[in-house]
Amino acid sequence: MLTKKQKKVLDYIQEYSQKNGFSPSYDEVRKHFKLSSVSTVNHYMKILQEKGYIKREKNAARSVEIKKKESLISIPFRGYIAAGQPIEAVEEQETIAVPKNLLSYSGKHFALGVKGDSMIDEGIFDGDTVIIRKQNSVEDGETAVALINGNEVTLKKIYKEKNRIRLQPANPKLTPFFVKSVVIQGKVISTFRNIEKKEKSYKNIITPLFGQIKDINTEVKKIRNFKDETEIVNKIIVGDCLEVMKKIKDNTFDMIFADPPYNMQLQNELYRPNNTKVDAVDDEWDQFKSFEHYDEFTKAWIKEAKRILKKNGTIWVIGSYHNIFRVGNIMQDLGYWILNDVHWIKANPMPNFKGVRLTNATETLVWAVKDKKVKNYTFNYNEMKKHNFGKQMRNDWYFAICNGAERLKDEKGVKVHSTQKPLPLLERIVLASTKKGDLVFDPFGGTCTTGVAAYKHGRNFTMVEKDENYVDWALKRFKNFQNQLIGI
Repeated sequence: MLTKKQKKVLDYIQEYSQKNGFSPSYDEVRKHFKLSSVSTVNHYMKILQEKGYIKREKNAARSVEIKKKESLISIPFRGYIAAGQPIEAVEEQETIAVPKNLLSYSGKHFALGVKGDSMIDEGIFDGDTVIIRKQNSVEDGETAVALINGNEVTLKKIYKEKNRIRLQPANPKLTPFFVKSVVIQGKVISTFRNIEKKEKSYKNIITPLFGQIKDINTEVKKIRNFKDETEIVNKIIVGDCLEVMKKIKDNTFDMIFADPPYNMQLQNELYRPNNTKVDAVDDEWDQFKSFEHYDEFTKAWIKEAKRILKKNGTIWVIGSYHNIFRVGNIMQDLGYWILNDVHWIKANPMPNFKGVRLTNATETLVWAVKDKKVKNYTFNYNEMKKHNFGKQMRNDWYFAICNGAERLKDEKGVKVHSTQKPLPLLERIVLASTKKGDLVFDPFGGTCTTGVAAYKHGRNFTMVEKDENYVDWALKRFKNFQNQLIGI
């Protein structure tokens, strides 16, 4: 998949080569696109090479060769939409060529230009272009094009509440507004940015929104071995969490987030009323011989987590009713002091298909310090008030489950990880209990939502994950996120 800007660079190389018989120099590419440095050109070339569109020789001038073309599709460009206060709906009769892979597998699509900054925490900035799939309804928490008052449109996260609809911005400085009804015109499925417009203001955008990211092209790598703690910063360690943690020295991390196996103890396959199979959590890593076996595993990793956590650090552990009470009990037995339990209330939970129990709509997070003597732990009280409209942050947090464009899926549309957590949930945890520059650890890294949240807000991270398929998807995720930040 190529973004709009990557496609323009590829087209320029091809057109130049056909006209002149040789490829352009990096400096010619830089001047053509009015880029600030040749290093930015090199970054484009690296992406095009990794994606198989060009090949190039080391230490050879004008050695870029086109390998294949990207498939583009023209879709209607319907004008501009407000990521702020609603603006009057105006449709422009234009089209825009977009990479095929930015579109959904099915449905009709159109594009809109964005005005305003109310959706910056969703990675949607003023001047961006969003691709919309036409549909007349969305799940709670999804970002949609909403028509209100008959002729005004806005881009917001949609939540259905009693007797009203909440249009929620993704910017902690802004408050939501409420209407009795809306007409949903479509759902946001992807975003891209025009680098020519953004290049000059790039640093000004990144600094206030994403903290102390000094190098947006920081290379996140997977490693298997390390000599000391300097080699694990912003790295994904491929290995068993217990074995890896034993190699890390005491008092290393400022915060730990853990999403351990649920130990669901599923006995049979689950089916919906229409007889379709439920994609349940039945992975091998979630299967234990007994509760005793699970408890032994839990004690072992929690004990190691306590050792490598700094004296004034905090730990967050998330779980469902299947495991969180056992985990909490073990934490207390090992001397942890619980600060809060936080209830993640899912806006769109999976229903109870058999109708024999209540719908399980929550998961519980335990937030704790190493012992009750710890007093100087990090809690960003005022930051949390910003995320709760100026009021004290409560321990009931409403987030939609991870779905839509955020959910990682393979080329067949199958979920990469069965328990991928929503990024906004991890962002709140990071912002609540860490400072810029802190080192965050996740022993069950998965596809590295914790790492993305930490990186996005100027924190460092260390992830551990034994499934290399998850790790490879995490690396793709980081690269895509970095590309979104600089609009390539």
